[in-house]
Amino acid sequence: MYLTREEERILNGEEGPARQLAMKLIVRVGEALGAERLVKVAHVHASGISYSNIGDYGLEFIETLARDGKVSVYSTFNPAGFPLGEKPPYPVPETHVEKQRRIIGALLRMGFELSATCIPYMLRKPRPGEHLAWGESSAVAVANTLYGARTNREGGPVALAAALVGRIYLWGLHLGENRLPTVLVRVNTGVDDELDAGVLGYLVGKNLSGELPYIDVRMKARRQVISLCAAAAAAGNTAMCIVRGISPEDRGVPTGVEKIVVDGDALRRAREEVETASIEEAELFFTGCPHHSSDVVEKVVELLEARSVTRLRRPVWIAVPGNMGESLRRYGEWLRRRGVYLLPGTCLVVGTLRKSGIRAIATDSVKTAFYMPRRHGVRVALASLKEFIEAHAS
Repeated sequence: MYLTREEERILNGEEGPARQLAMKLIVRVGEALGAERLVKVAHVHASGISYSNIGDYGLEFIETLARDGKVSVYSTFNPAGFPLGEKPPYPVPETHVEKQRRIIGALLRMGFELSATCIPYMLRKPRPGEHLAWGESSAVAVANTLYGARTNREGGPVALAAALVGRIYLWGLHLGENRLPTVLVRVNTGVDDELDAGVLGYLVGKNLSGELPYIDVRMKARRQVISLCAAAAAAGNTAMCIVRGISPEDRGVPTGVEKIVVDGDALRRAREEVETASIEEAELFFTGCPHHSSDVVEKVVELLEARSVTRLRRPVWIAVPGNMGESLRRYGEWLRRRGVYLLPGTCLVVGTLRKSGIRAIATDSVKTAFYMPRRHGVRVALASLKEFIEAHAS
């Protein structure tokens, strides 16, 4: 692999052991993949920072880097294993709390932003064509699909290393020739909301692993694209789509590639595949996977006020970025009295819900519906937030 003089200095340890370790990791992975050189990145986003996921070995690795390592680019990190600054509405072992705080403390000492979110594109908007090193699968798909930025789906250790040296190997979706559609997905039915979009994403991820699909569909909102990307990344290894009329790299419907037609029956069958519980069985509603912005919290407030809700018969949990907790605190007590709980900086997928005794939840996130049975043994019903609130208002 070709290295610049600066990169060679880092590799030789002239800028400290942490940056040397980071550069060795990136160079070795890049060489194994066949990359010819490295490229500078504008933003790093590290996944795999929940103690529930990485355990003591991951904690030790992050604390080793933090001894003398400092980030060299704008760097953010994924959700933690429990809510930040709020009492969780489910049990979290004390050892998890203490060790999760150590992980976050190490990241902050390295210079990461206090982000704890899976939507880093809301903290810094990616620019078309710029190189990133992101480790959150749904965010990677959104960066490539919705913004036209360039990033592969990096593992947690590699993203941490990229934060220290500000570089990643020039390979995969960093190269223009790998960003061309290889299959056409023509959708002959309405995709009316983010739940429909998530089901479509599940179909894409499950059936088109390793492809770069061109999605010929009418999308009404950005959140639909985000939902599609999140589900496609969860159900397969889809790191990029091109959505007609939305993706910056849309050059029109491709020719000379395989074509797949998706109709209403296909979406219904896919929903039945994902759904493992009924809404009547759901003990709570979870939304915010990917995380929500403050707009959704305000929408929930409006829904509750419009129906003069004093208390929901079953609670609603809303996951938001960790750095949003303070700005939403004005709603906190008012929402809690009505059975709505904010979860800043976490996600049930990387949490400890298995220890809660909860057996079934409802959600508007197909990504959640895909992961929760596999990771926590929790069955999942699919529904809209409005539908759930109307069903359980009192």
